[in-house]
Amino acid sequence: TLCTGPPAGPAHLAYARQVFDRVPHPADAVWYNTLLRGYARSSSSPSSASALAARVFVRMLEEGVAPDTYTFVSLLKACAAARAGEEGRQAHALAVKLGAAGHDYVRPTLINMYAECGDARAARVMFGRTDGGCVVSYNAMIAAAVRSSRPGEALVLFREMQAKGLKPTSVTVISVLSACALLGALELGRWVHDYVRKIGLGSLVKVSTALIDMYAKCGSLEDAVTVFQGMESRDRQAWSVMIVAYANHGYGREAISLFEQMKKQGMKPDDITFLGVLYACSHSGLVSEGLQYFDDMKDHGIVPGIKHYGCVTDLLARSGQLERAYKFIDELAINPTPILWRTLLSACGG
Repeated sequence: TLCTGPPAGPAHLAYARQVFDRVPHPADAVWYNTLLRGYARSSSSPSSASALAARVFVRMLEEGVAPDTYTFVSLLKACAAARAGEEGRQAHALAVKLGAAGHDYVRPTLINMYAECGDARAARVMFGRTDGGCVVSYNAMIAAAVRSSRPGEALVLFREMQAKGLKPTSVTVISVLSACALLGALELGRWVHDYVRKIGLGSLVKVSTALIDMYAKCGSLEDAVTVFQGMESRDRQAWSVMIVAYANHGYGREAISLFEQMKKQGMKPDDITFLGVLYACSHSGLVSEGLQYFDDMKDHGIVPGIKHYGCVTDLLARSGQLERAYKFIDELAINPTPILWRTLLSACGG
């Protein structure tokens, strides 16, 4: 159990699996559920964790141990994390067969699984079978609507949830703030901000980060900075979102300054952080700084993605170094995408 607690790392889970495999014939569902819960919470690759969870579940069936509601909750969570829709549907079918699909814990997990796997229709069907009194189910549907670029639907569900007297969680308001950002609805976002304060969620780091993102995307960098400066503690995502906000609003020097502050406080940047910094350099004409930060990614163990390559191409092209930009693309270890060539061609046209 200690090795499968959150967040369950690969090494801990591997050891837990070794212990589990030494048991000749585990006859209690608790053995399987503990390991499945670990895979559902795993910090390793979701697809790998999902595959391992499936193997444990298959062994459970082979040993003749009846799955219970906790089994299906963990299995479906692992499928959702890996976006394994087909496996999730198979688990759903078995849950129906065993009479577990309608359980209060299983049904919201099914809604979330279908939503995470991009099957909005199945998620809505499952949601329609509920009595509408479950916050987790509403959270799954609101998040699914946002991911599918249907912010209006997300806000309708939020209003419906409020009308039923259901208390929103941090997950709810983060999705609602994302919906406001998609719509560019600044005043509505400010109303949600006030509402968040009233229900006591304003001090949560994830909620504050969502507020920064919403304000930046709705055009109010000043409000984003105010939220950021008012945070008692900040995680890597909060720093990264604020850096990206500065970059998108054309404040390259401020983005870089914040990046340096982040490193001084011992916070390790990730790929999103570097993307913001590279974008800031590109749009502020900071060529040497941008190239240096791109090289620094290797020192942090971060493999550049296509968006990072795009920023460097744009950085060089914007500064008039078209031949160097062409050479950069041509010598990439990956096959250049049309987006990279389009970036270069746009600079030529300009």
